[in-house]
Amino acid sequence: MSLISLEFIIFFLIILTVYYLLPGKLQWVWLLIASAVFYYFNSTALQYSVFIVFLLLNYISSLKLSSGSKHKKIIFRSILIFDILMLMTLKYTGFFFDIFSRCANIFNHSVNGDIKNLILSFSERLCPPRISYFSLIVIGYITDAYWGNITIQKNPGKFALFASYFPLMTSGPIIQYEQMENKLWGKKHYFSYYEFISGSQRILWGIFKKLVISERLSVMVNEIYDHYELYPGFYIFWAGGFFAFQLYTDFSGLMDIVLGFSQIFGINLPENFNTPFYSESLAEFWRRWHITLGGWLKSYVFYAVQQTETFRKLRKFCKKHLGKGYERKYNIPQFLGLMISWFLIGLWHGGGFNYIFGVGIYMGAVIIISELCQPLFRKITELLHINTNTFSYTLFKRIRTFFLFIFGLSFFRAESLTKGLSMWKNAFSIFNPWIFFDRSIYRLGLNESEFHILVFSMLILLVVSILQHANGGIPQVTVPEPCPQMNAVRILIKQQNFLYRLILFIALFVMIICFGYYGSEFNASDFIYGRF
Repeated sequence: MSLISLEFIIFFLIILTVYYLLPGKLQWVWLLIASAVFYYFNSTALQYSVFIVFLLLNYISSLKLSSGSKHKKIIFRSILIFDILMLMTLKYTGFFFDIFSRCANIFNHSVNGDIKNLILSFSERLCPPRISYFSLIVIGYITDAYWGNITIQKNPGKFALFASYFPLMTSGPIIQYEQMENKLWGKKHYFSYYEFISGSQRILWGIFKKLVISERLSVMVNEIYDHYELYPGFYIFWAGGFFAFQLYTDFSGLMDIVLGFSQIFGINLPENFNTPFYSESLAEFWRRWHITLGGWLKSYVFYAVQQTETFRKLRKFCKKHLGKGYERKYNIPQFLGLMISWFLIGLWHGGGFNYIFGVGIYMGAVIIISELCQPLFRKITELLHINTNTFSYTLFKRIRTFFLFIFGLSFFRAESLTKGLSMWKNAFSIFNPWIFFDRSIYRLGLNESEFHILVFSMLILLVVSILQHANGGIPQVTVPEPCPQMNAVRILIKQQNFLYRLILFIALFVMIICFGYYGSEFNASDFIYGRF
């Protein structure tokens, strides 16, 4: 059931109508029923059964953690190992099987193809949809329960709703229990005109980004990536840059839709993007991109690793041999923790060495190297008398960050690590900047008019992002409770006259209808991050 489909709109309107007619004590129950129905229609009976068993085992384990049992540590480690193994064996079976096959080939052994296909087919039939999201949500909950950071949820229905709230069962965001405890069942939600309008605006904006911009970009990106041997030089840079915007408009568009639907229920989910292309470093970029994944890894991996006995001994070793101030120069424990986190980010994005390298190890390595080189960068700017408090220098840092990002991200789209490296080798095989001026770009799947529509749509996106990033000079609008805080763009729109607002959103709706990519042969539900 796609979020961009008539059947989902009908499903949502039915859920919404009944939701606001129910008393507060039953609203969360209705959301739980809706979530169960939504997930059932997006999975097979076997996958649904695996999902239920997963929730049940974690719920029982969490109760044991709150009972003061002397086996608390054993229970926590057991359920944590179970959750991780389930994620790894069901989601990454093919990846680990390929590694096993390569190792076997080293020793002149081969793996039976029929056995491989049988195992892959079996894991695929068992693997519940969106396992990469709900497993992290539940692992975070179990960890917080073990650490004593939260009050254990003893109501099995409320626990199930937290883990399976249906807007989240698309592609996140990855929530933490303390963020949602008082939102899903804490109080009665009354229908709010402002939340309905604001949520609807956000849904429409997300659909625009997905159908009008992202799907057009995918045409050119697919053409170059699928035939990169035919497109050397600047074509590769073109594809890398456009894929970055394709992924951004696809994923952030999906987040706009998800957060918009949830906002109409009066439930505000955490943001997942914050104008990432204005970042001046790769570290800042990842604090603005997929924010909830980064926050989850920082809370449950990076900090947890730093507190282990091994890392405590490592810090003592570094202090002894590198001096008390080693953290300012060579903070080895922190860098090692970062690399573990980035390796897991790469692995989470997909079972393949291209993911592990491109959006994992490479990103972490660049961030660490840039941190180590900060003193050198400062000396260079002083030596060359570069004024770092200027727009031109800020623009330079943003462009530098963008190119560092698209290089790693290109491996996300490449079929394999080998093909990703071959692409970039092809990028430096010829110097052909004339392709931007000799109409070559019109031979990449979009004709001239289609390309102009894309450019115009991206200019709209640019204007909106500038307003979002500036977030200043626009006074806050006082609206009746329980309306959430609007962002800068929606505040600006709210200040305009009704006729202006009506024309603006009719124009956006017409652009989606006239220029959006959809139809009988188009699968609008195929969001890139929906695969996880």
